[in-house]
Amino acid sequence: MRKLSLQDSANEFNHLVGDSVTLPCIHEDQQTSTDVLWRFNASIKVLNIIDDKPSLEGQGEIFRNRIESFPSVYAKGNYSIELKDLKLIHAGIYTCFLQNTDEEKKMQLFVKEKSEKPTQSQKNSCMETESLKMMALLTALLGLTLHLI
Repeated sequence: MRKLSLQDSANEFNHLVGDSVTLPCIHEDQQTSTDVLWRFNASIKVLNIIDDKPSLEGQGEIFRNRIESFPSVYAKGNYSIELKDLKLIHAGIYTCFLQNTDEEKKMQLFVKEKSEKPTQSQKNSCMETESLKMMALLTALLGLTLHLI
């Protein structure tokens, strides 16, 4: 029996705009080559792997120059892809479909904007810097005042 699996059993991926993500598709017990179709939200072509060769023909515009596959590991049943420079539009359901065995694996990708808000440690660092500046100013004023007295 042939089995389709996901590395680390991940079905959901959470990433930020600008990140890269590897969407895993591992076909265990690989004995013969198989054709693999990657789809986004069921209909948009991400990548086809036909006769162990990646094909970008008819690829959805949102994936142009963003998809990388790894032909050197196809023979081991690894049809994972890397999606680079994520945009919000890349959030959705990705399907890895093995045509020869009619097996598929779906995974959900969530993409969020990078936070513009400073983290607590950044706020603390900023406050420390301002405190040091204020202390230096007060020390200088105190020194000047004592000198004038």
